[in-house]
Amino acid sequence: MTEEHTRWTYERVALLGYLVGSGRKVEAAAEELGVTAGDVYRQAARFGLSFRASPAIGMTNHTYRSIQMAARRRGIDTATLVNRVLKLLGADATLLENCIDDDASHTYFAGFQ
Repeated sequence: MTEEHTRWTYERVALLGYLVGSGRKVEAAAEELGVTAGDVYRQAARFGLSFRASPAIGMTNHTYRSIQMAARRRGIDTATLVNRVLKLLGADATLLENCIDDDASHTYFAGFQ
């Protein structure tokens, strides 16, 4: 990664916001954005984002890498893929309950018997 003058387009700023909000570490965000950790810190400060605030829900590194790889295979960014998955799950209650598969899901499916 080089400290070139990288353009911070709307999409890149949105991706930075997503990465910060999902609990990514500075180094992981820098790798995904193709810049240095210092550049990520500066841009986060510029746009009012904080790596210190801990998100309520985070992903494990394994989960994030799986989503990141799936997004790359499709030629889209990670945030776009996550949004697509959430839209799919939100549109189909049965699919959502199957993915969650907890006691509430069992109650949900019991209503179909």
